[in-house]
Amino acid sequence: MIVAGVTPAVRAAKTATRTIPVVMVTVGDPIGEGLIMSLARPGGNVTGLTLTPTGEIWGKQLQLLSETIPEARRIVFLWNPVNAAAPRAVKAVEDAASSLGVQLQLVSARGPEEFEHERRALCDEFQRAR
Repeated sequence: MIVAGVTPAVRAAKTATRTIPVVMVTVGDPIGEGLIMSLARPGGNVTGLTLTPTGEIWGKQLQLLSETIPEARRIVFLWNPVNAAAPRAVKAVEDAASSLGVQLQLVSARGPEEFEHERRALCDEFQRAR
């Protein structure tokens, strides 16, 4: 058995063997990554745990936020472009925002320094809008 902790390691193990069981531990979107067929029936030799069952969860989270705070018309979505699942997350959130009629502002940050820069820019923008 091969136990792999992150998406690139699971992908490498799956590519290397079709007979040895591969147990994933913290993969973001195994269906979207093409590692398994479905959560109920993964197929192949890969199985295990996932952090995010499918890309649909991001859209659902935005929907729940919108229902919880219906007066929110503009929502900021912070994402990490280094994360392999990020493009699917962004697409799902964009689709959900469009159907919910909310304005979505995408903010990317690869680490703490970029996050702090973006946070300050958003706070300045918020202050100017008041």
